[in-house]
Amino acid sequence: MKAQTKKGSVKSVGARSKKSAVARPSGESVLLIVEPDAKFRRRLKQMLLKTSADIDIVEAGTVATAIRRFEDHRPGTILLALALPDGSGLEVLRHAMASDDSCMVIVLAEQATSEMRLQCFEEGADFVFTKSDATDRAVITAQKASQRELARSSRKPVPQRIQRATLTLSNKTGLHVLPAARLLRATQRFLAKIEIAGNGKVADGKNLMEILALRAEMGTVISVTAEGDDAVQAIMAIRSLVARKFHEGPAEKPAK
Repeated sequence: MKAQTKKGSVKSVGARSKKSAVARPSGESVLLIVEPDAKFRRRLKQMLLKTSADIDIVEAGTVATAIRRFEDHRPGTILLALALPDGSGLEVLRHAMASDDSCMVIVLAEQATSEMRLQCFEEGADFVFTKSDATDRAVITAQKASQRELARSSRKPVPQRIQRATLTLSNKTGLHVLPAARLLRATQRFLAKIEIAGNGKVADGKNLMEILALRAEMGTVISVTAEGDDAVQAIMAIRSLVARKFHEGPAEKPAK
């Protein structure tokens, strides 16, 4: 069943996109705000809708939620904070660039050092602004991008053979048999060497018994490293699987 949206409204969190990886509805501008501070997020939303009521805005306050929103809504523009409670906004940037490099990403950082700007640009960001003195400029840029008044730059992320991600398991059964098997299926699709660290142990991401030996439960923080030509895609797939709680359903809840 398709989720109905009104102009200027936020799409239902549970909506599931059935479009292709980069397809978007004709005439519809979807913008994702990724910001951990709920008050500041509301302020950004109000500023955007004040002059552009036709922008369809979705929101996220964590890396995991941002990735789910991206997968569900395929935004053409992202207004992105870097400091998030469960990781770096750069993880969201990498996921967006690996999925759809036509997506325009506008970083809104607490501090924008030259090193940080360079890293953001290398990862594929189009603009980097500071919250303290350039919020208005960031919002105007986001509005123009969403209204197709501003074209996506030709900048592409710099290929990197080694990719890392720090993820928190939020599914009820952690890396027990079924989630571990789903993780194994995901890792085996890639040529990259994949290692998963957790609870003081390191596992080969393509070895089920080693994954199970991590004894990773709900709430465990795992570090994933992928090395190879398809490392970006491998990390993206694993990050998406973790964000979606390994597709656990009511029938997969552990027995009492």
